[in-house]
Amino acid sequence: MVWNEQLKMEIPFSWICSKMENAIEAVRTGLNPRNNFQLGNGNIQYITVKNLCLNGSLDFSGCDTIDEQARQIVHRRSDIQRDDILFASIAPLGRCYLIQENPTNWDINESVFSIRYNSSVLTAEYLYMNLQSETFVKRATACSTGSIFKGIRINSLMDSEIILPPLSVTKEFSKEIKPLFALQKELDRETHTLIQLRDWLLPMLMNGQATISD
Repeated sequence: MVWNEQLKMEIPFSWICSKMENAIEAVRTGLNPRNNFQLGNGNIQYITVKNLCLNGSLDFSGCDTIDEQARQIVHRRSDIQRDDILFASIAPLGRCYLIQENPTNWDINESVFSIRYNSSVLTAEYLYMNLQSETFVKRATACSTGSIFKGIRINSLMDSEIILPPLSVTKEFSKEIKPLFALQKELDRETHTLIQLRDWLLPMLMNGQATISD
């Protein structure tokens, strides 16, 4: 361990403190309807900050919907793809989602950042865990702006700090943690299916259309 004067703490030797802009290839956002398209058409889910959960999952319940034409308009700006990180720009900060498969039936609105990691510096998993960390959330919250809804701007995000290990370390980290992310995604999918089943069965049980046998 060596003392880092910038952070006022010890960090492992060969690790560095860097600006987030060096770890991020690009930050994009989705698009709000305005005069571009209408909500409520089609069956493609339209993600906003309210659908990003603190546990790192996406809650699709209560989503507005858009049609394919609108999705293409949004996607030209968001360009979301596998290994991008969705980041809620409005407080509470720390709500992120790591995209593990190319999205085909959903896209994002303007309040959600789509962050693409710099593969020559770190991995998507390492950046994702940093954006969720208590240290980052505290610093990002401190520089949030806004009179009604506090949030972080892209330039403030890029100017924030991140501790970077050697790339080989982050790759080894990702190798170990990827199976856990895959398991979490599968459990989230099962939970969503069970919730849908509950919501379908409960009204039938209440009005006597279905019964529970001994």
